Amino acid sequence: MKTHPLTAKIIKAFNAHLDDELAIGMKAYMKDHFEYLGIKSPVRNEILKPFFAELKELDTKEWMTVVDQLWNQKFREFQYAAMVFADRKIKDLQPDHLPFLEKMITEKSWWDTVDMVAGNLMGAFFKMYPEKIPSAISRWTKTDNFWLHRTCILFQLKYGANTDHKLLFEVCTKYAGEKEFFIRKAIGWALRQYSKSNPKAVKTFIQKQKLSPLSVKEGSKYL
Repeated sequence: MKTHPLTAKIIKAFNAHLDDELAIGMKAYMKDHFEYLGIKSPVRNEILKPFFAELKELDTKEWMTVVDQLWNQKFREFQYAAMVFADRKIKDLQPDHLPFLEKMITEKSWWDTVDMVAGNLMGAFFKMYPEKIPSAISRWTKTDNFWLHRTCILFQLKYGANTDHKLLFEVCTKYAGEKEFFIRKAIGWALRQYSKSNPKAVKTFIQKQKLSPLSVKEGSKYL
C-alpha cells in the first residue's frame, strides 16, 4: 500500500528529531523490547499538533490507513502517534474496526500501548457497540494471549458506575490464579477503579474471592 501523505509527513517530522542518546535510555527502560528514535512525550506531542487539523479532514478509511501505517513503523514513537490519532477521532470508530483494535493489542504488545488501547480505545468502542462485548470477551478468554486477557479486565476502567460489575468480577475470578504479573496487576487496578463507584461490592468480592496479594493490595487502596 502506498504511504499516505500524512503518514509520510509524520515520519519525516519524527526522523528530524532523532536523538540517539535518548533512544538508548528509552529502549533500556522498555526492557529492550522496541527501538526508539529518542523523542520524549512532550516533544512528540508538539510535533503532532500541526497535523491534527489535517487528520480532522480525513474520512474514516483514510484515517484508519494513517493509523495502521503509523502502527506498522519500526520505531516505538510511531505506535504512540497511532494511538493519539486513533484517540482524536475515537467517535468515528465503526463496528468493523474491532479487528484493528485487536491488532493494536496483539502486535507490538507491551503495557505502554496495551493499557491505552484497552482503557481508552477499546473502552470507547464497547460503549458505542455493547453488543460486541460478549463474543469478543468469549473469544479473547479462549486465547493464550495474556494481553487480550488484560484487556478483558481493563476495558471498563473509565465506566465508573456504569461498569458491568458482574462481567468484571467474572473475568477477575477467571484469572485470579494467574502468575503473570500484568494480569495480577490488572485485576487490582480494575477493582481499585470500580471501588470509587461501588466500594461495598469490591470489598465483598475481595473478601470472598481468593486473589493474589498484589491484586488485593492494589484493589484495596481506596477501601
